[in-house]
Amino acid sequence: MTYITNNKGSTTILIILIAGVIMTVGLGFNWLVREHIKASTGLKNKAEAILKARSAYDTLIYLMLNGQLAENAMIFSGVQDLTKLTSIPLNGKEVSLADDLYVKVQESNGLLSLTNINSQAIERLIKNVAQVENPSIPVNSLLDWIDTSGLTRINGAGKSYYREQQLPYQTRNYALQYKEEITFVRGIGRDIYMKIEPYLTMLPSSGFNPNTADDEVLKAYLNIETESLNALKDYMSKTPLTSSAALFFLTGRQLTSTPEVSYFSPSRFMEMTVRAGSPRSLCTIKAGLYFISNNITPYSVLYWREE
Repeated sequence: MTYITNNKGSTTILIILIAGVIMTVGLGFNWLVREHIKASTGLKNKAEAILKARSAYDTLIYLMLNGQLAENAMIFSGVQDLTKLTSIPLNGKEVSLADDLYVKVQESNGLLSLTNINSQAIERLIKNVAQVENPSIPVNSLLDWIDTSGLTRINGAGKSYYREQQLPYQTRNYALQYKEEITFVRGIGRDIYMKIEPYLTMLPSSGFNPNTADDEVLKAYLNIETESLNALKDYMSKTPLTSSAALFFLTGRQLTSTPEVSYFSPSRFMEMTVRAGSPRSLCTIKAGLYFISNNITPYSVLYWREE
């Protein structure tokens, strides 16, 4: 007896399965290609941003080496072929250098230095900004942290304090090595650090320059209230502050220069930030610089961070 089998249904199912596999492979390959293109584009944009940021950094260094230092800015002249900027503020305000390129410079006399510490100013900063009830504890503990003598101040913290708290570290008894190190100090911690960090620098200061200082730094260093602060800012919006007499008239405070300390003028230590990309930064360069007035080493890079 002969049996005749109809395989049309099985063939149709097989064709559908094969077509499904082909479509799945095709869609997967298409997704893979798109992801590779996206990654390649991202790498291309990142590489271009790095080149732009480094080029902008070199350009800004050249401009600053050939510029004229004023109380609140670096003045450029004869550089029309390099940039549209004729000056750059020294108070950390970001300005546009070119398309998708932004720079800012903050000189150290407009911040509170963690290298040569003004303990009273930092104490007032912690009290004003972080609302700490007894700011002498973190400040004296910070001084104990860097004090080479190993002696413990009243309200401070020596090695024994950190041992008693069973912490895995003790006082350094040496100068701070990086800004975030103060989070280890008694009474500071991460929360307080994040509030006061914008007003601190690891760069040395040669005095204090109200013309490049933020409001909180002005209040902390000069020990002034809002009324005096507003009068001072209104004056500096029209002309730089250049004398202790003008400062006394506006705030009742005086700053007397000495051979070691100068006021109302910028430091040669500066923090520079270059950002490439908008609205999201694709490359950011942060550098601490020291501009030295000689022909052998016109400037030094004290730290460099590229993100």
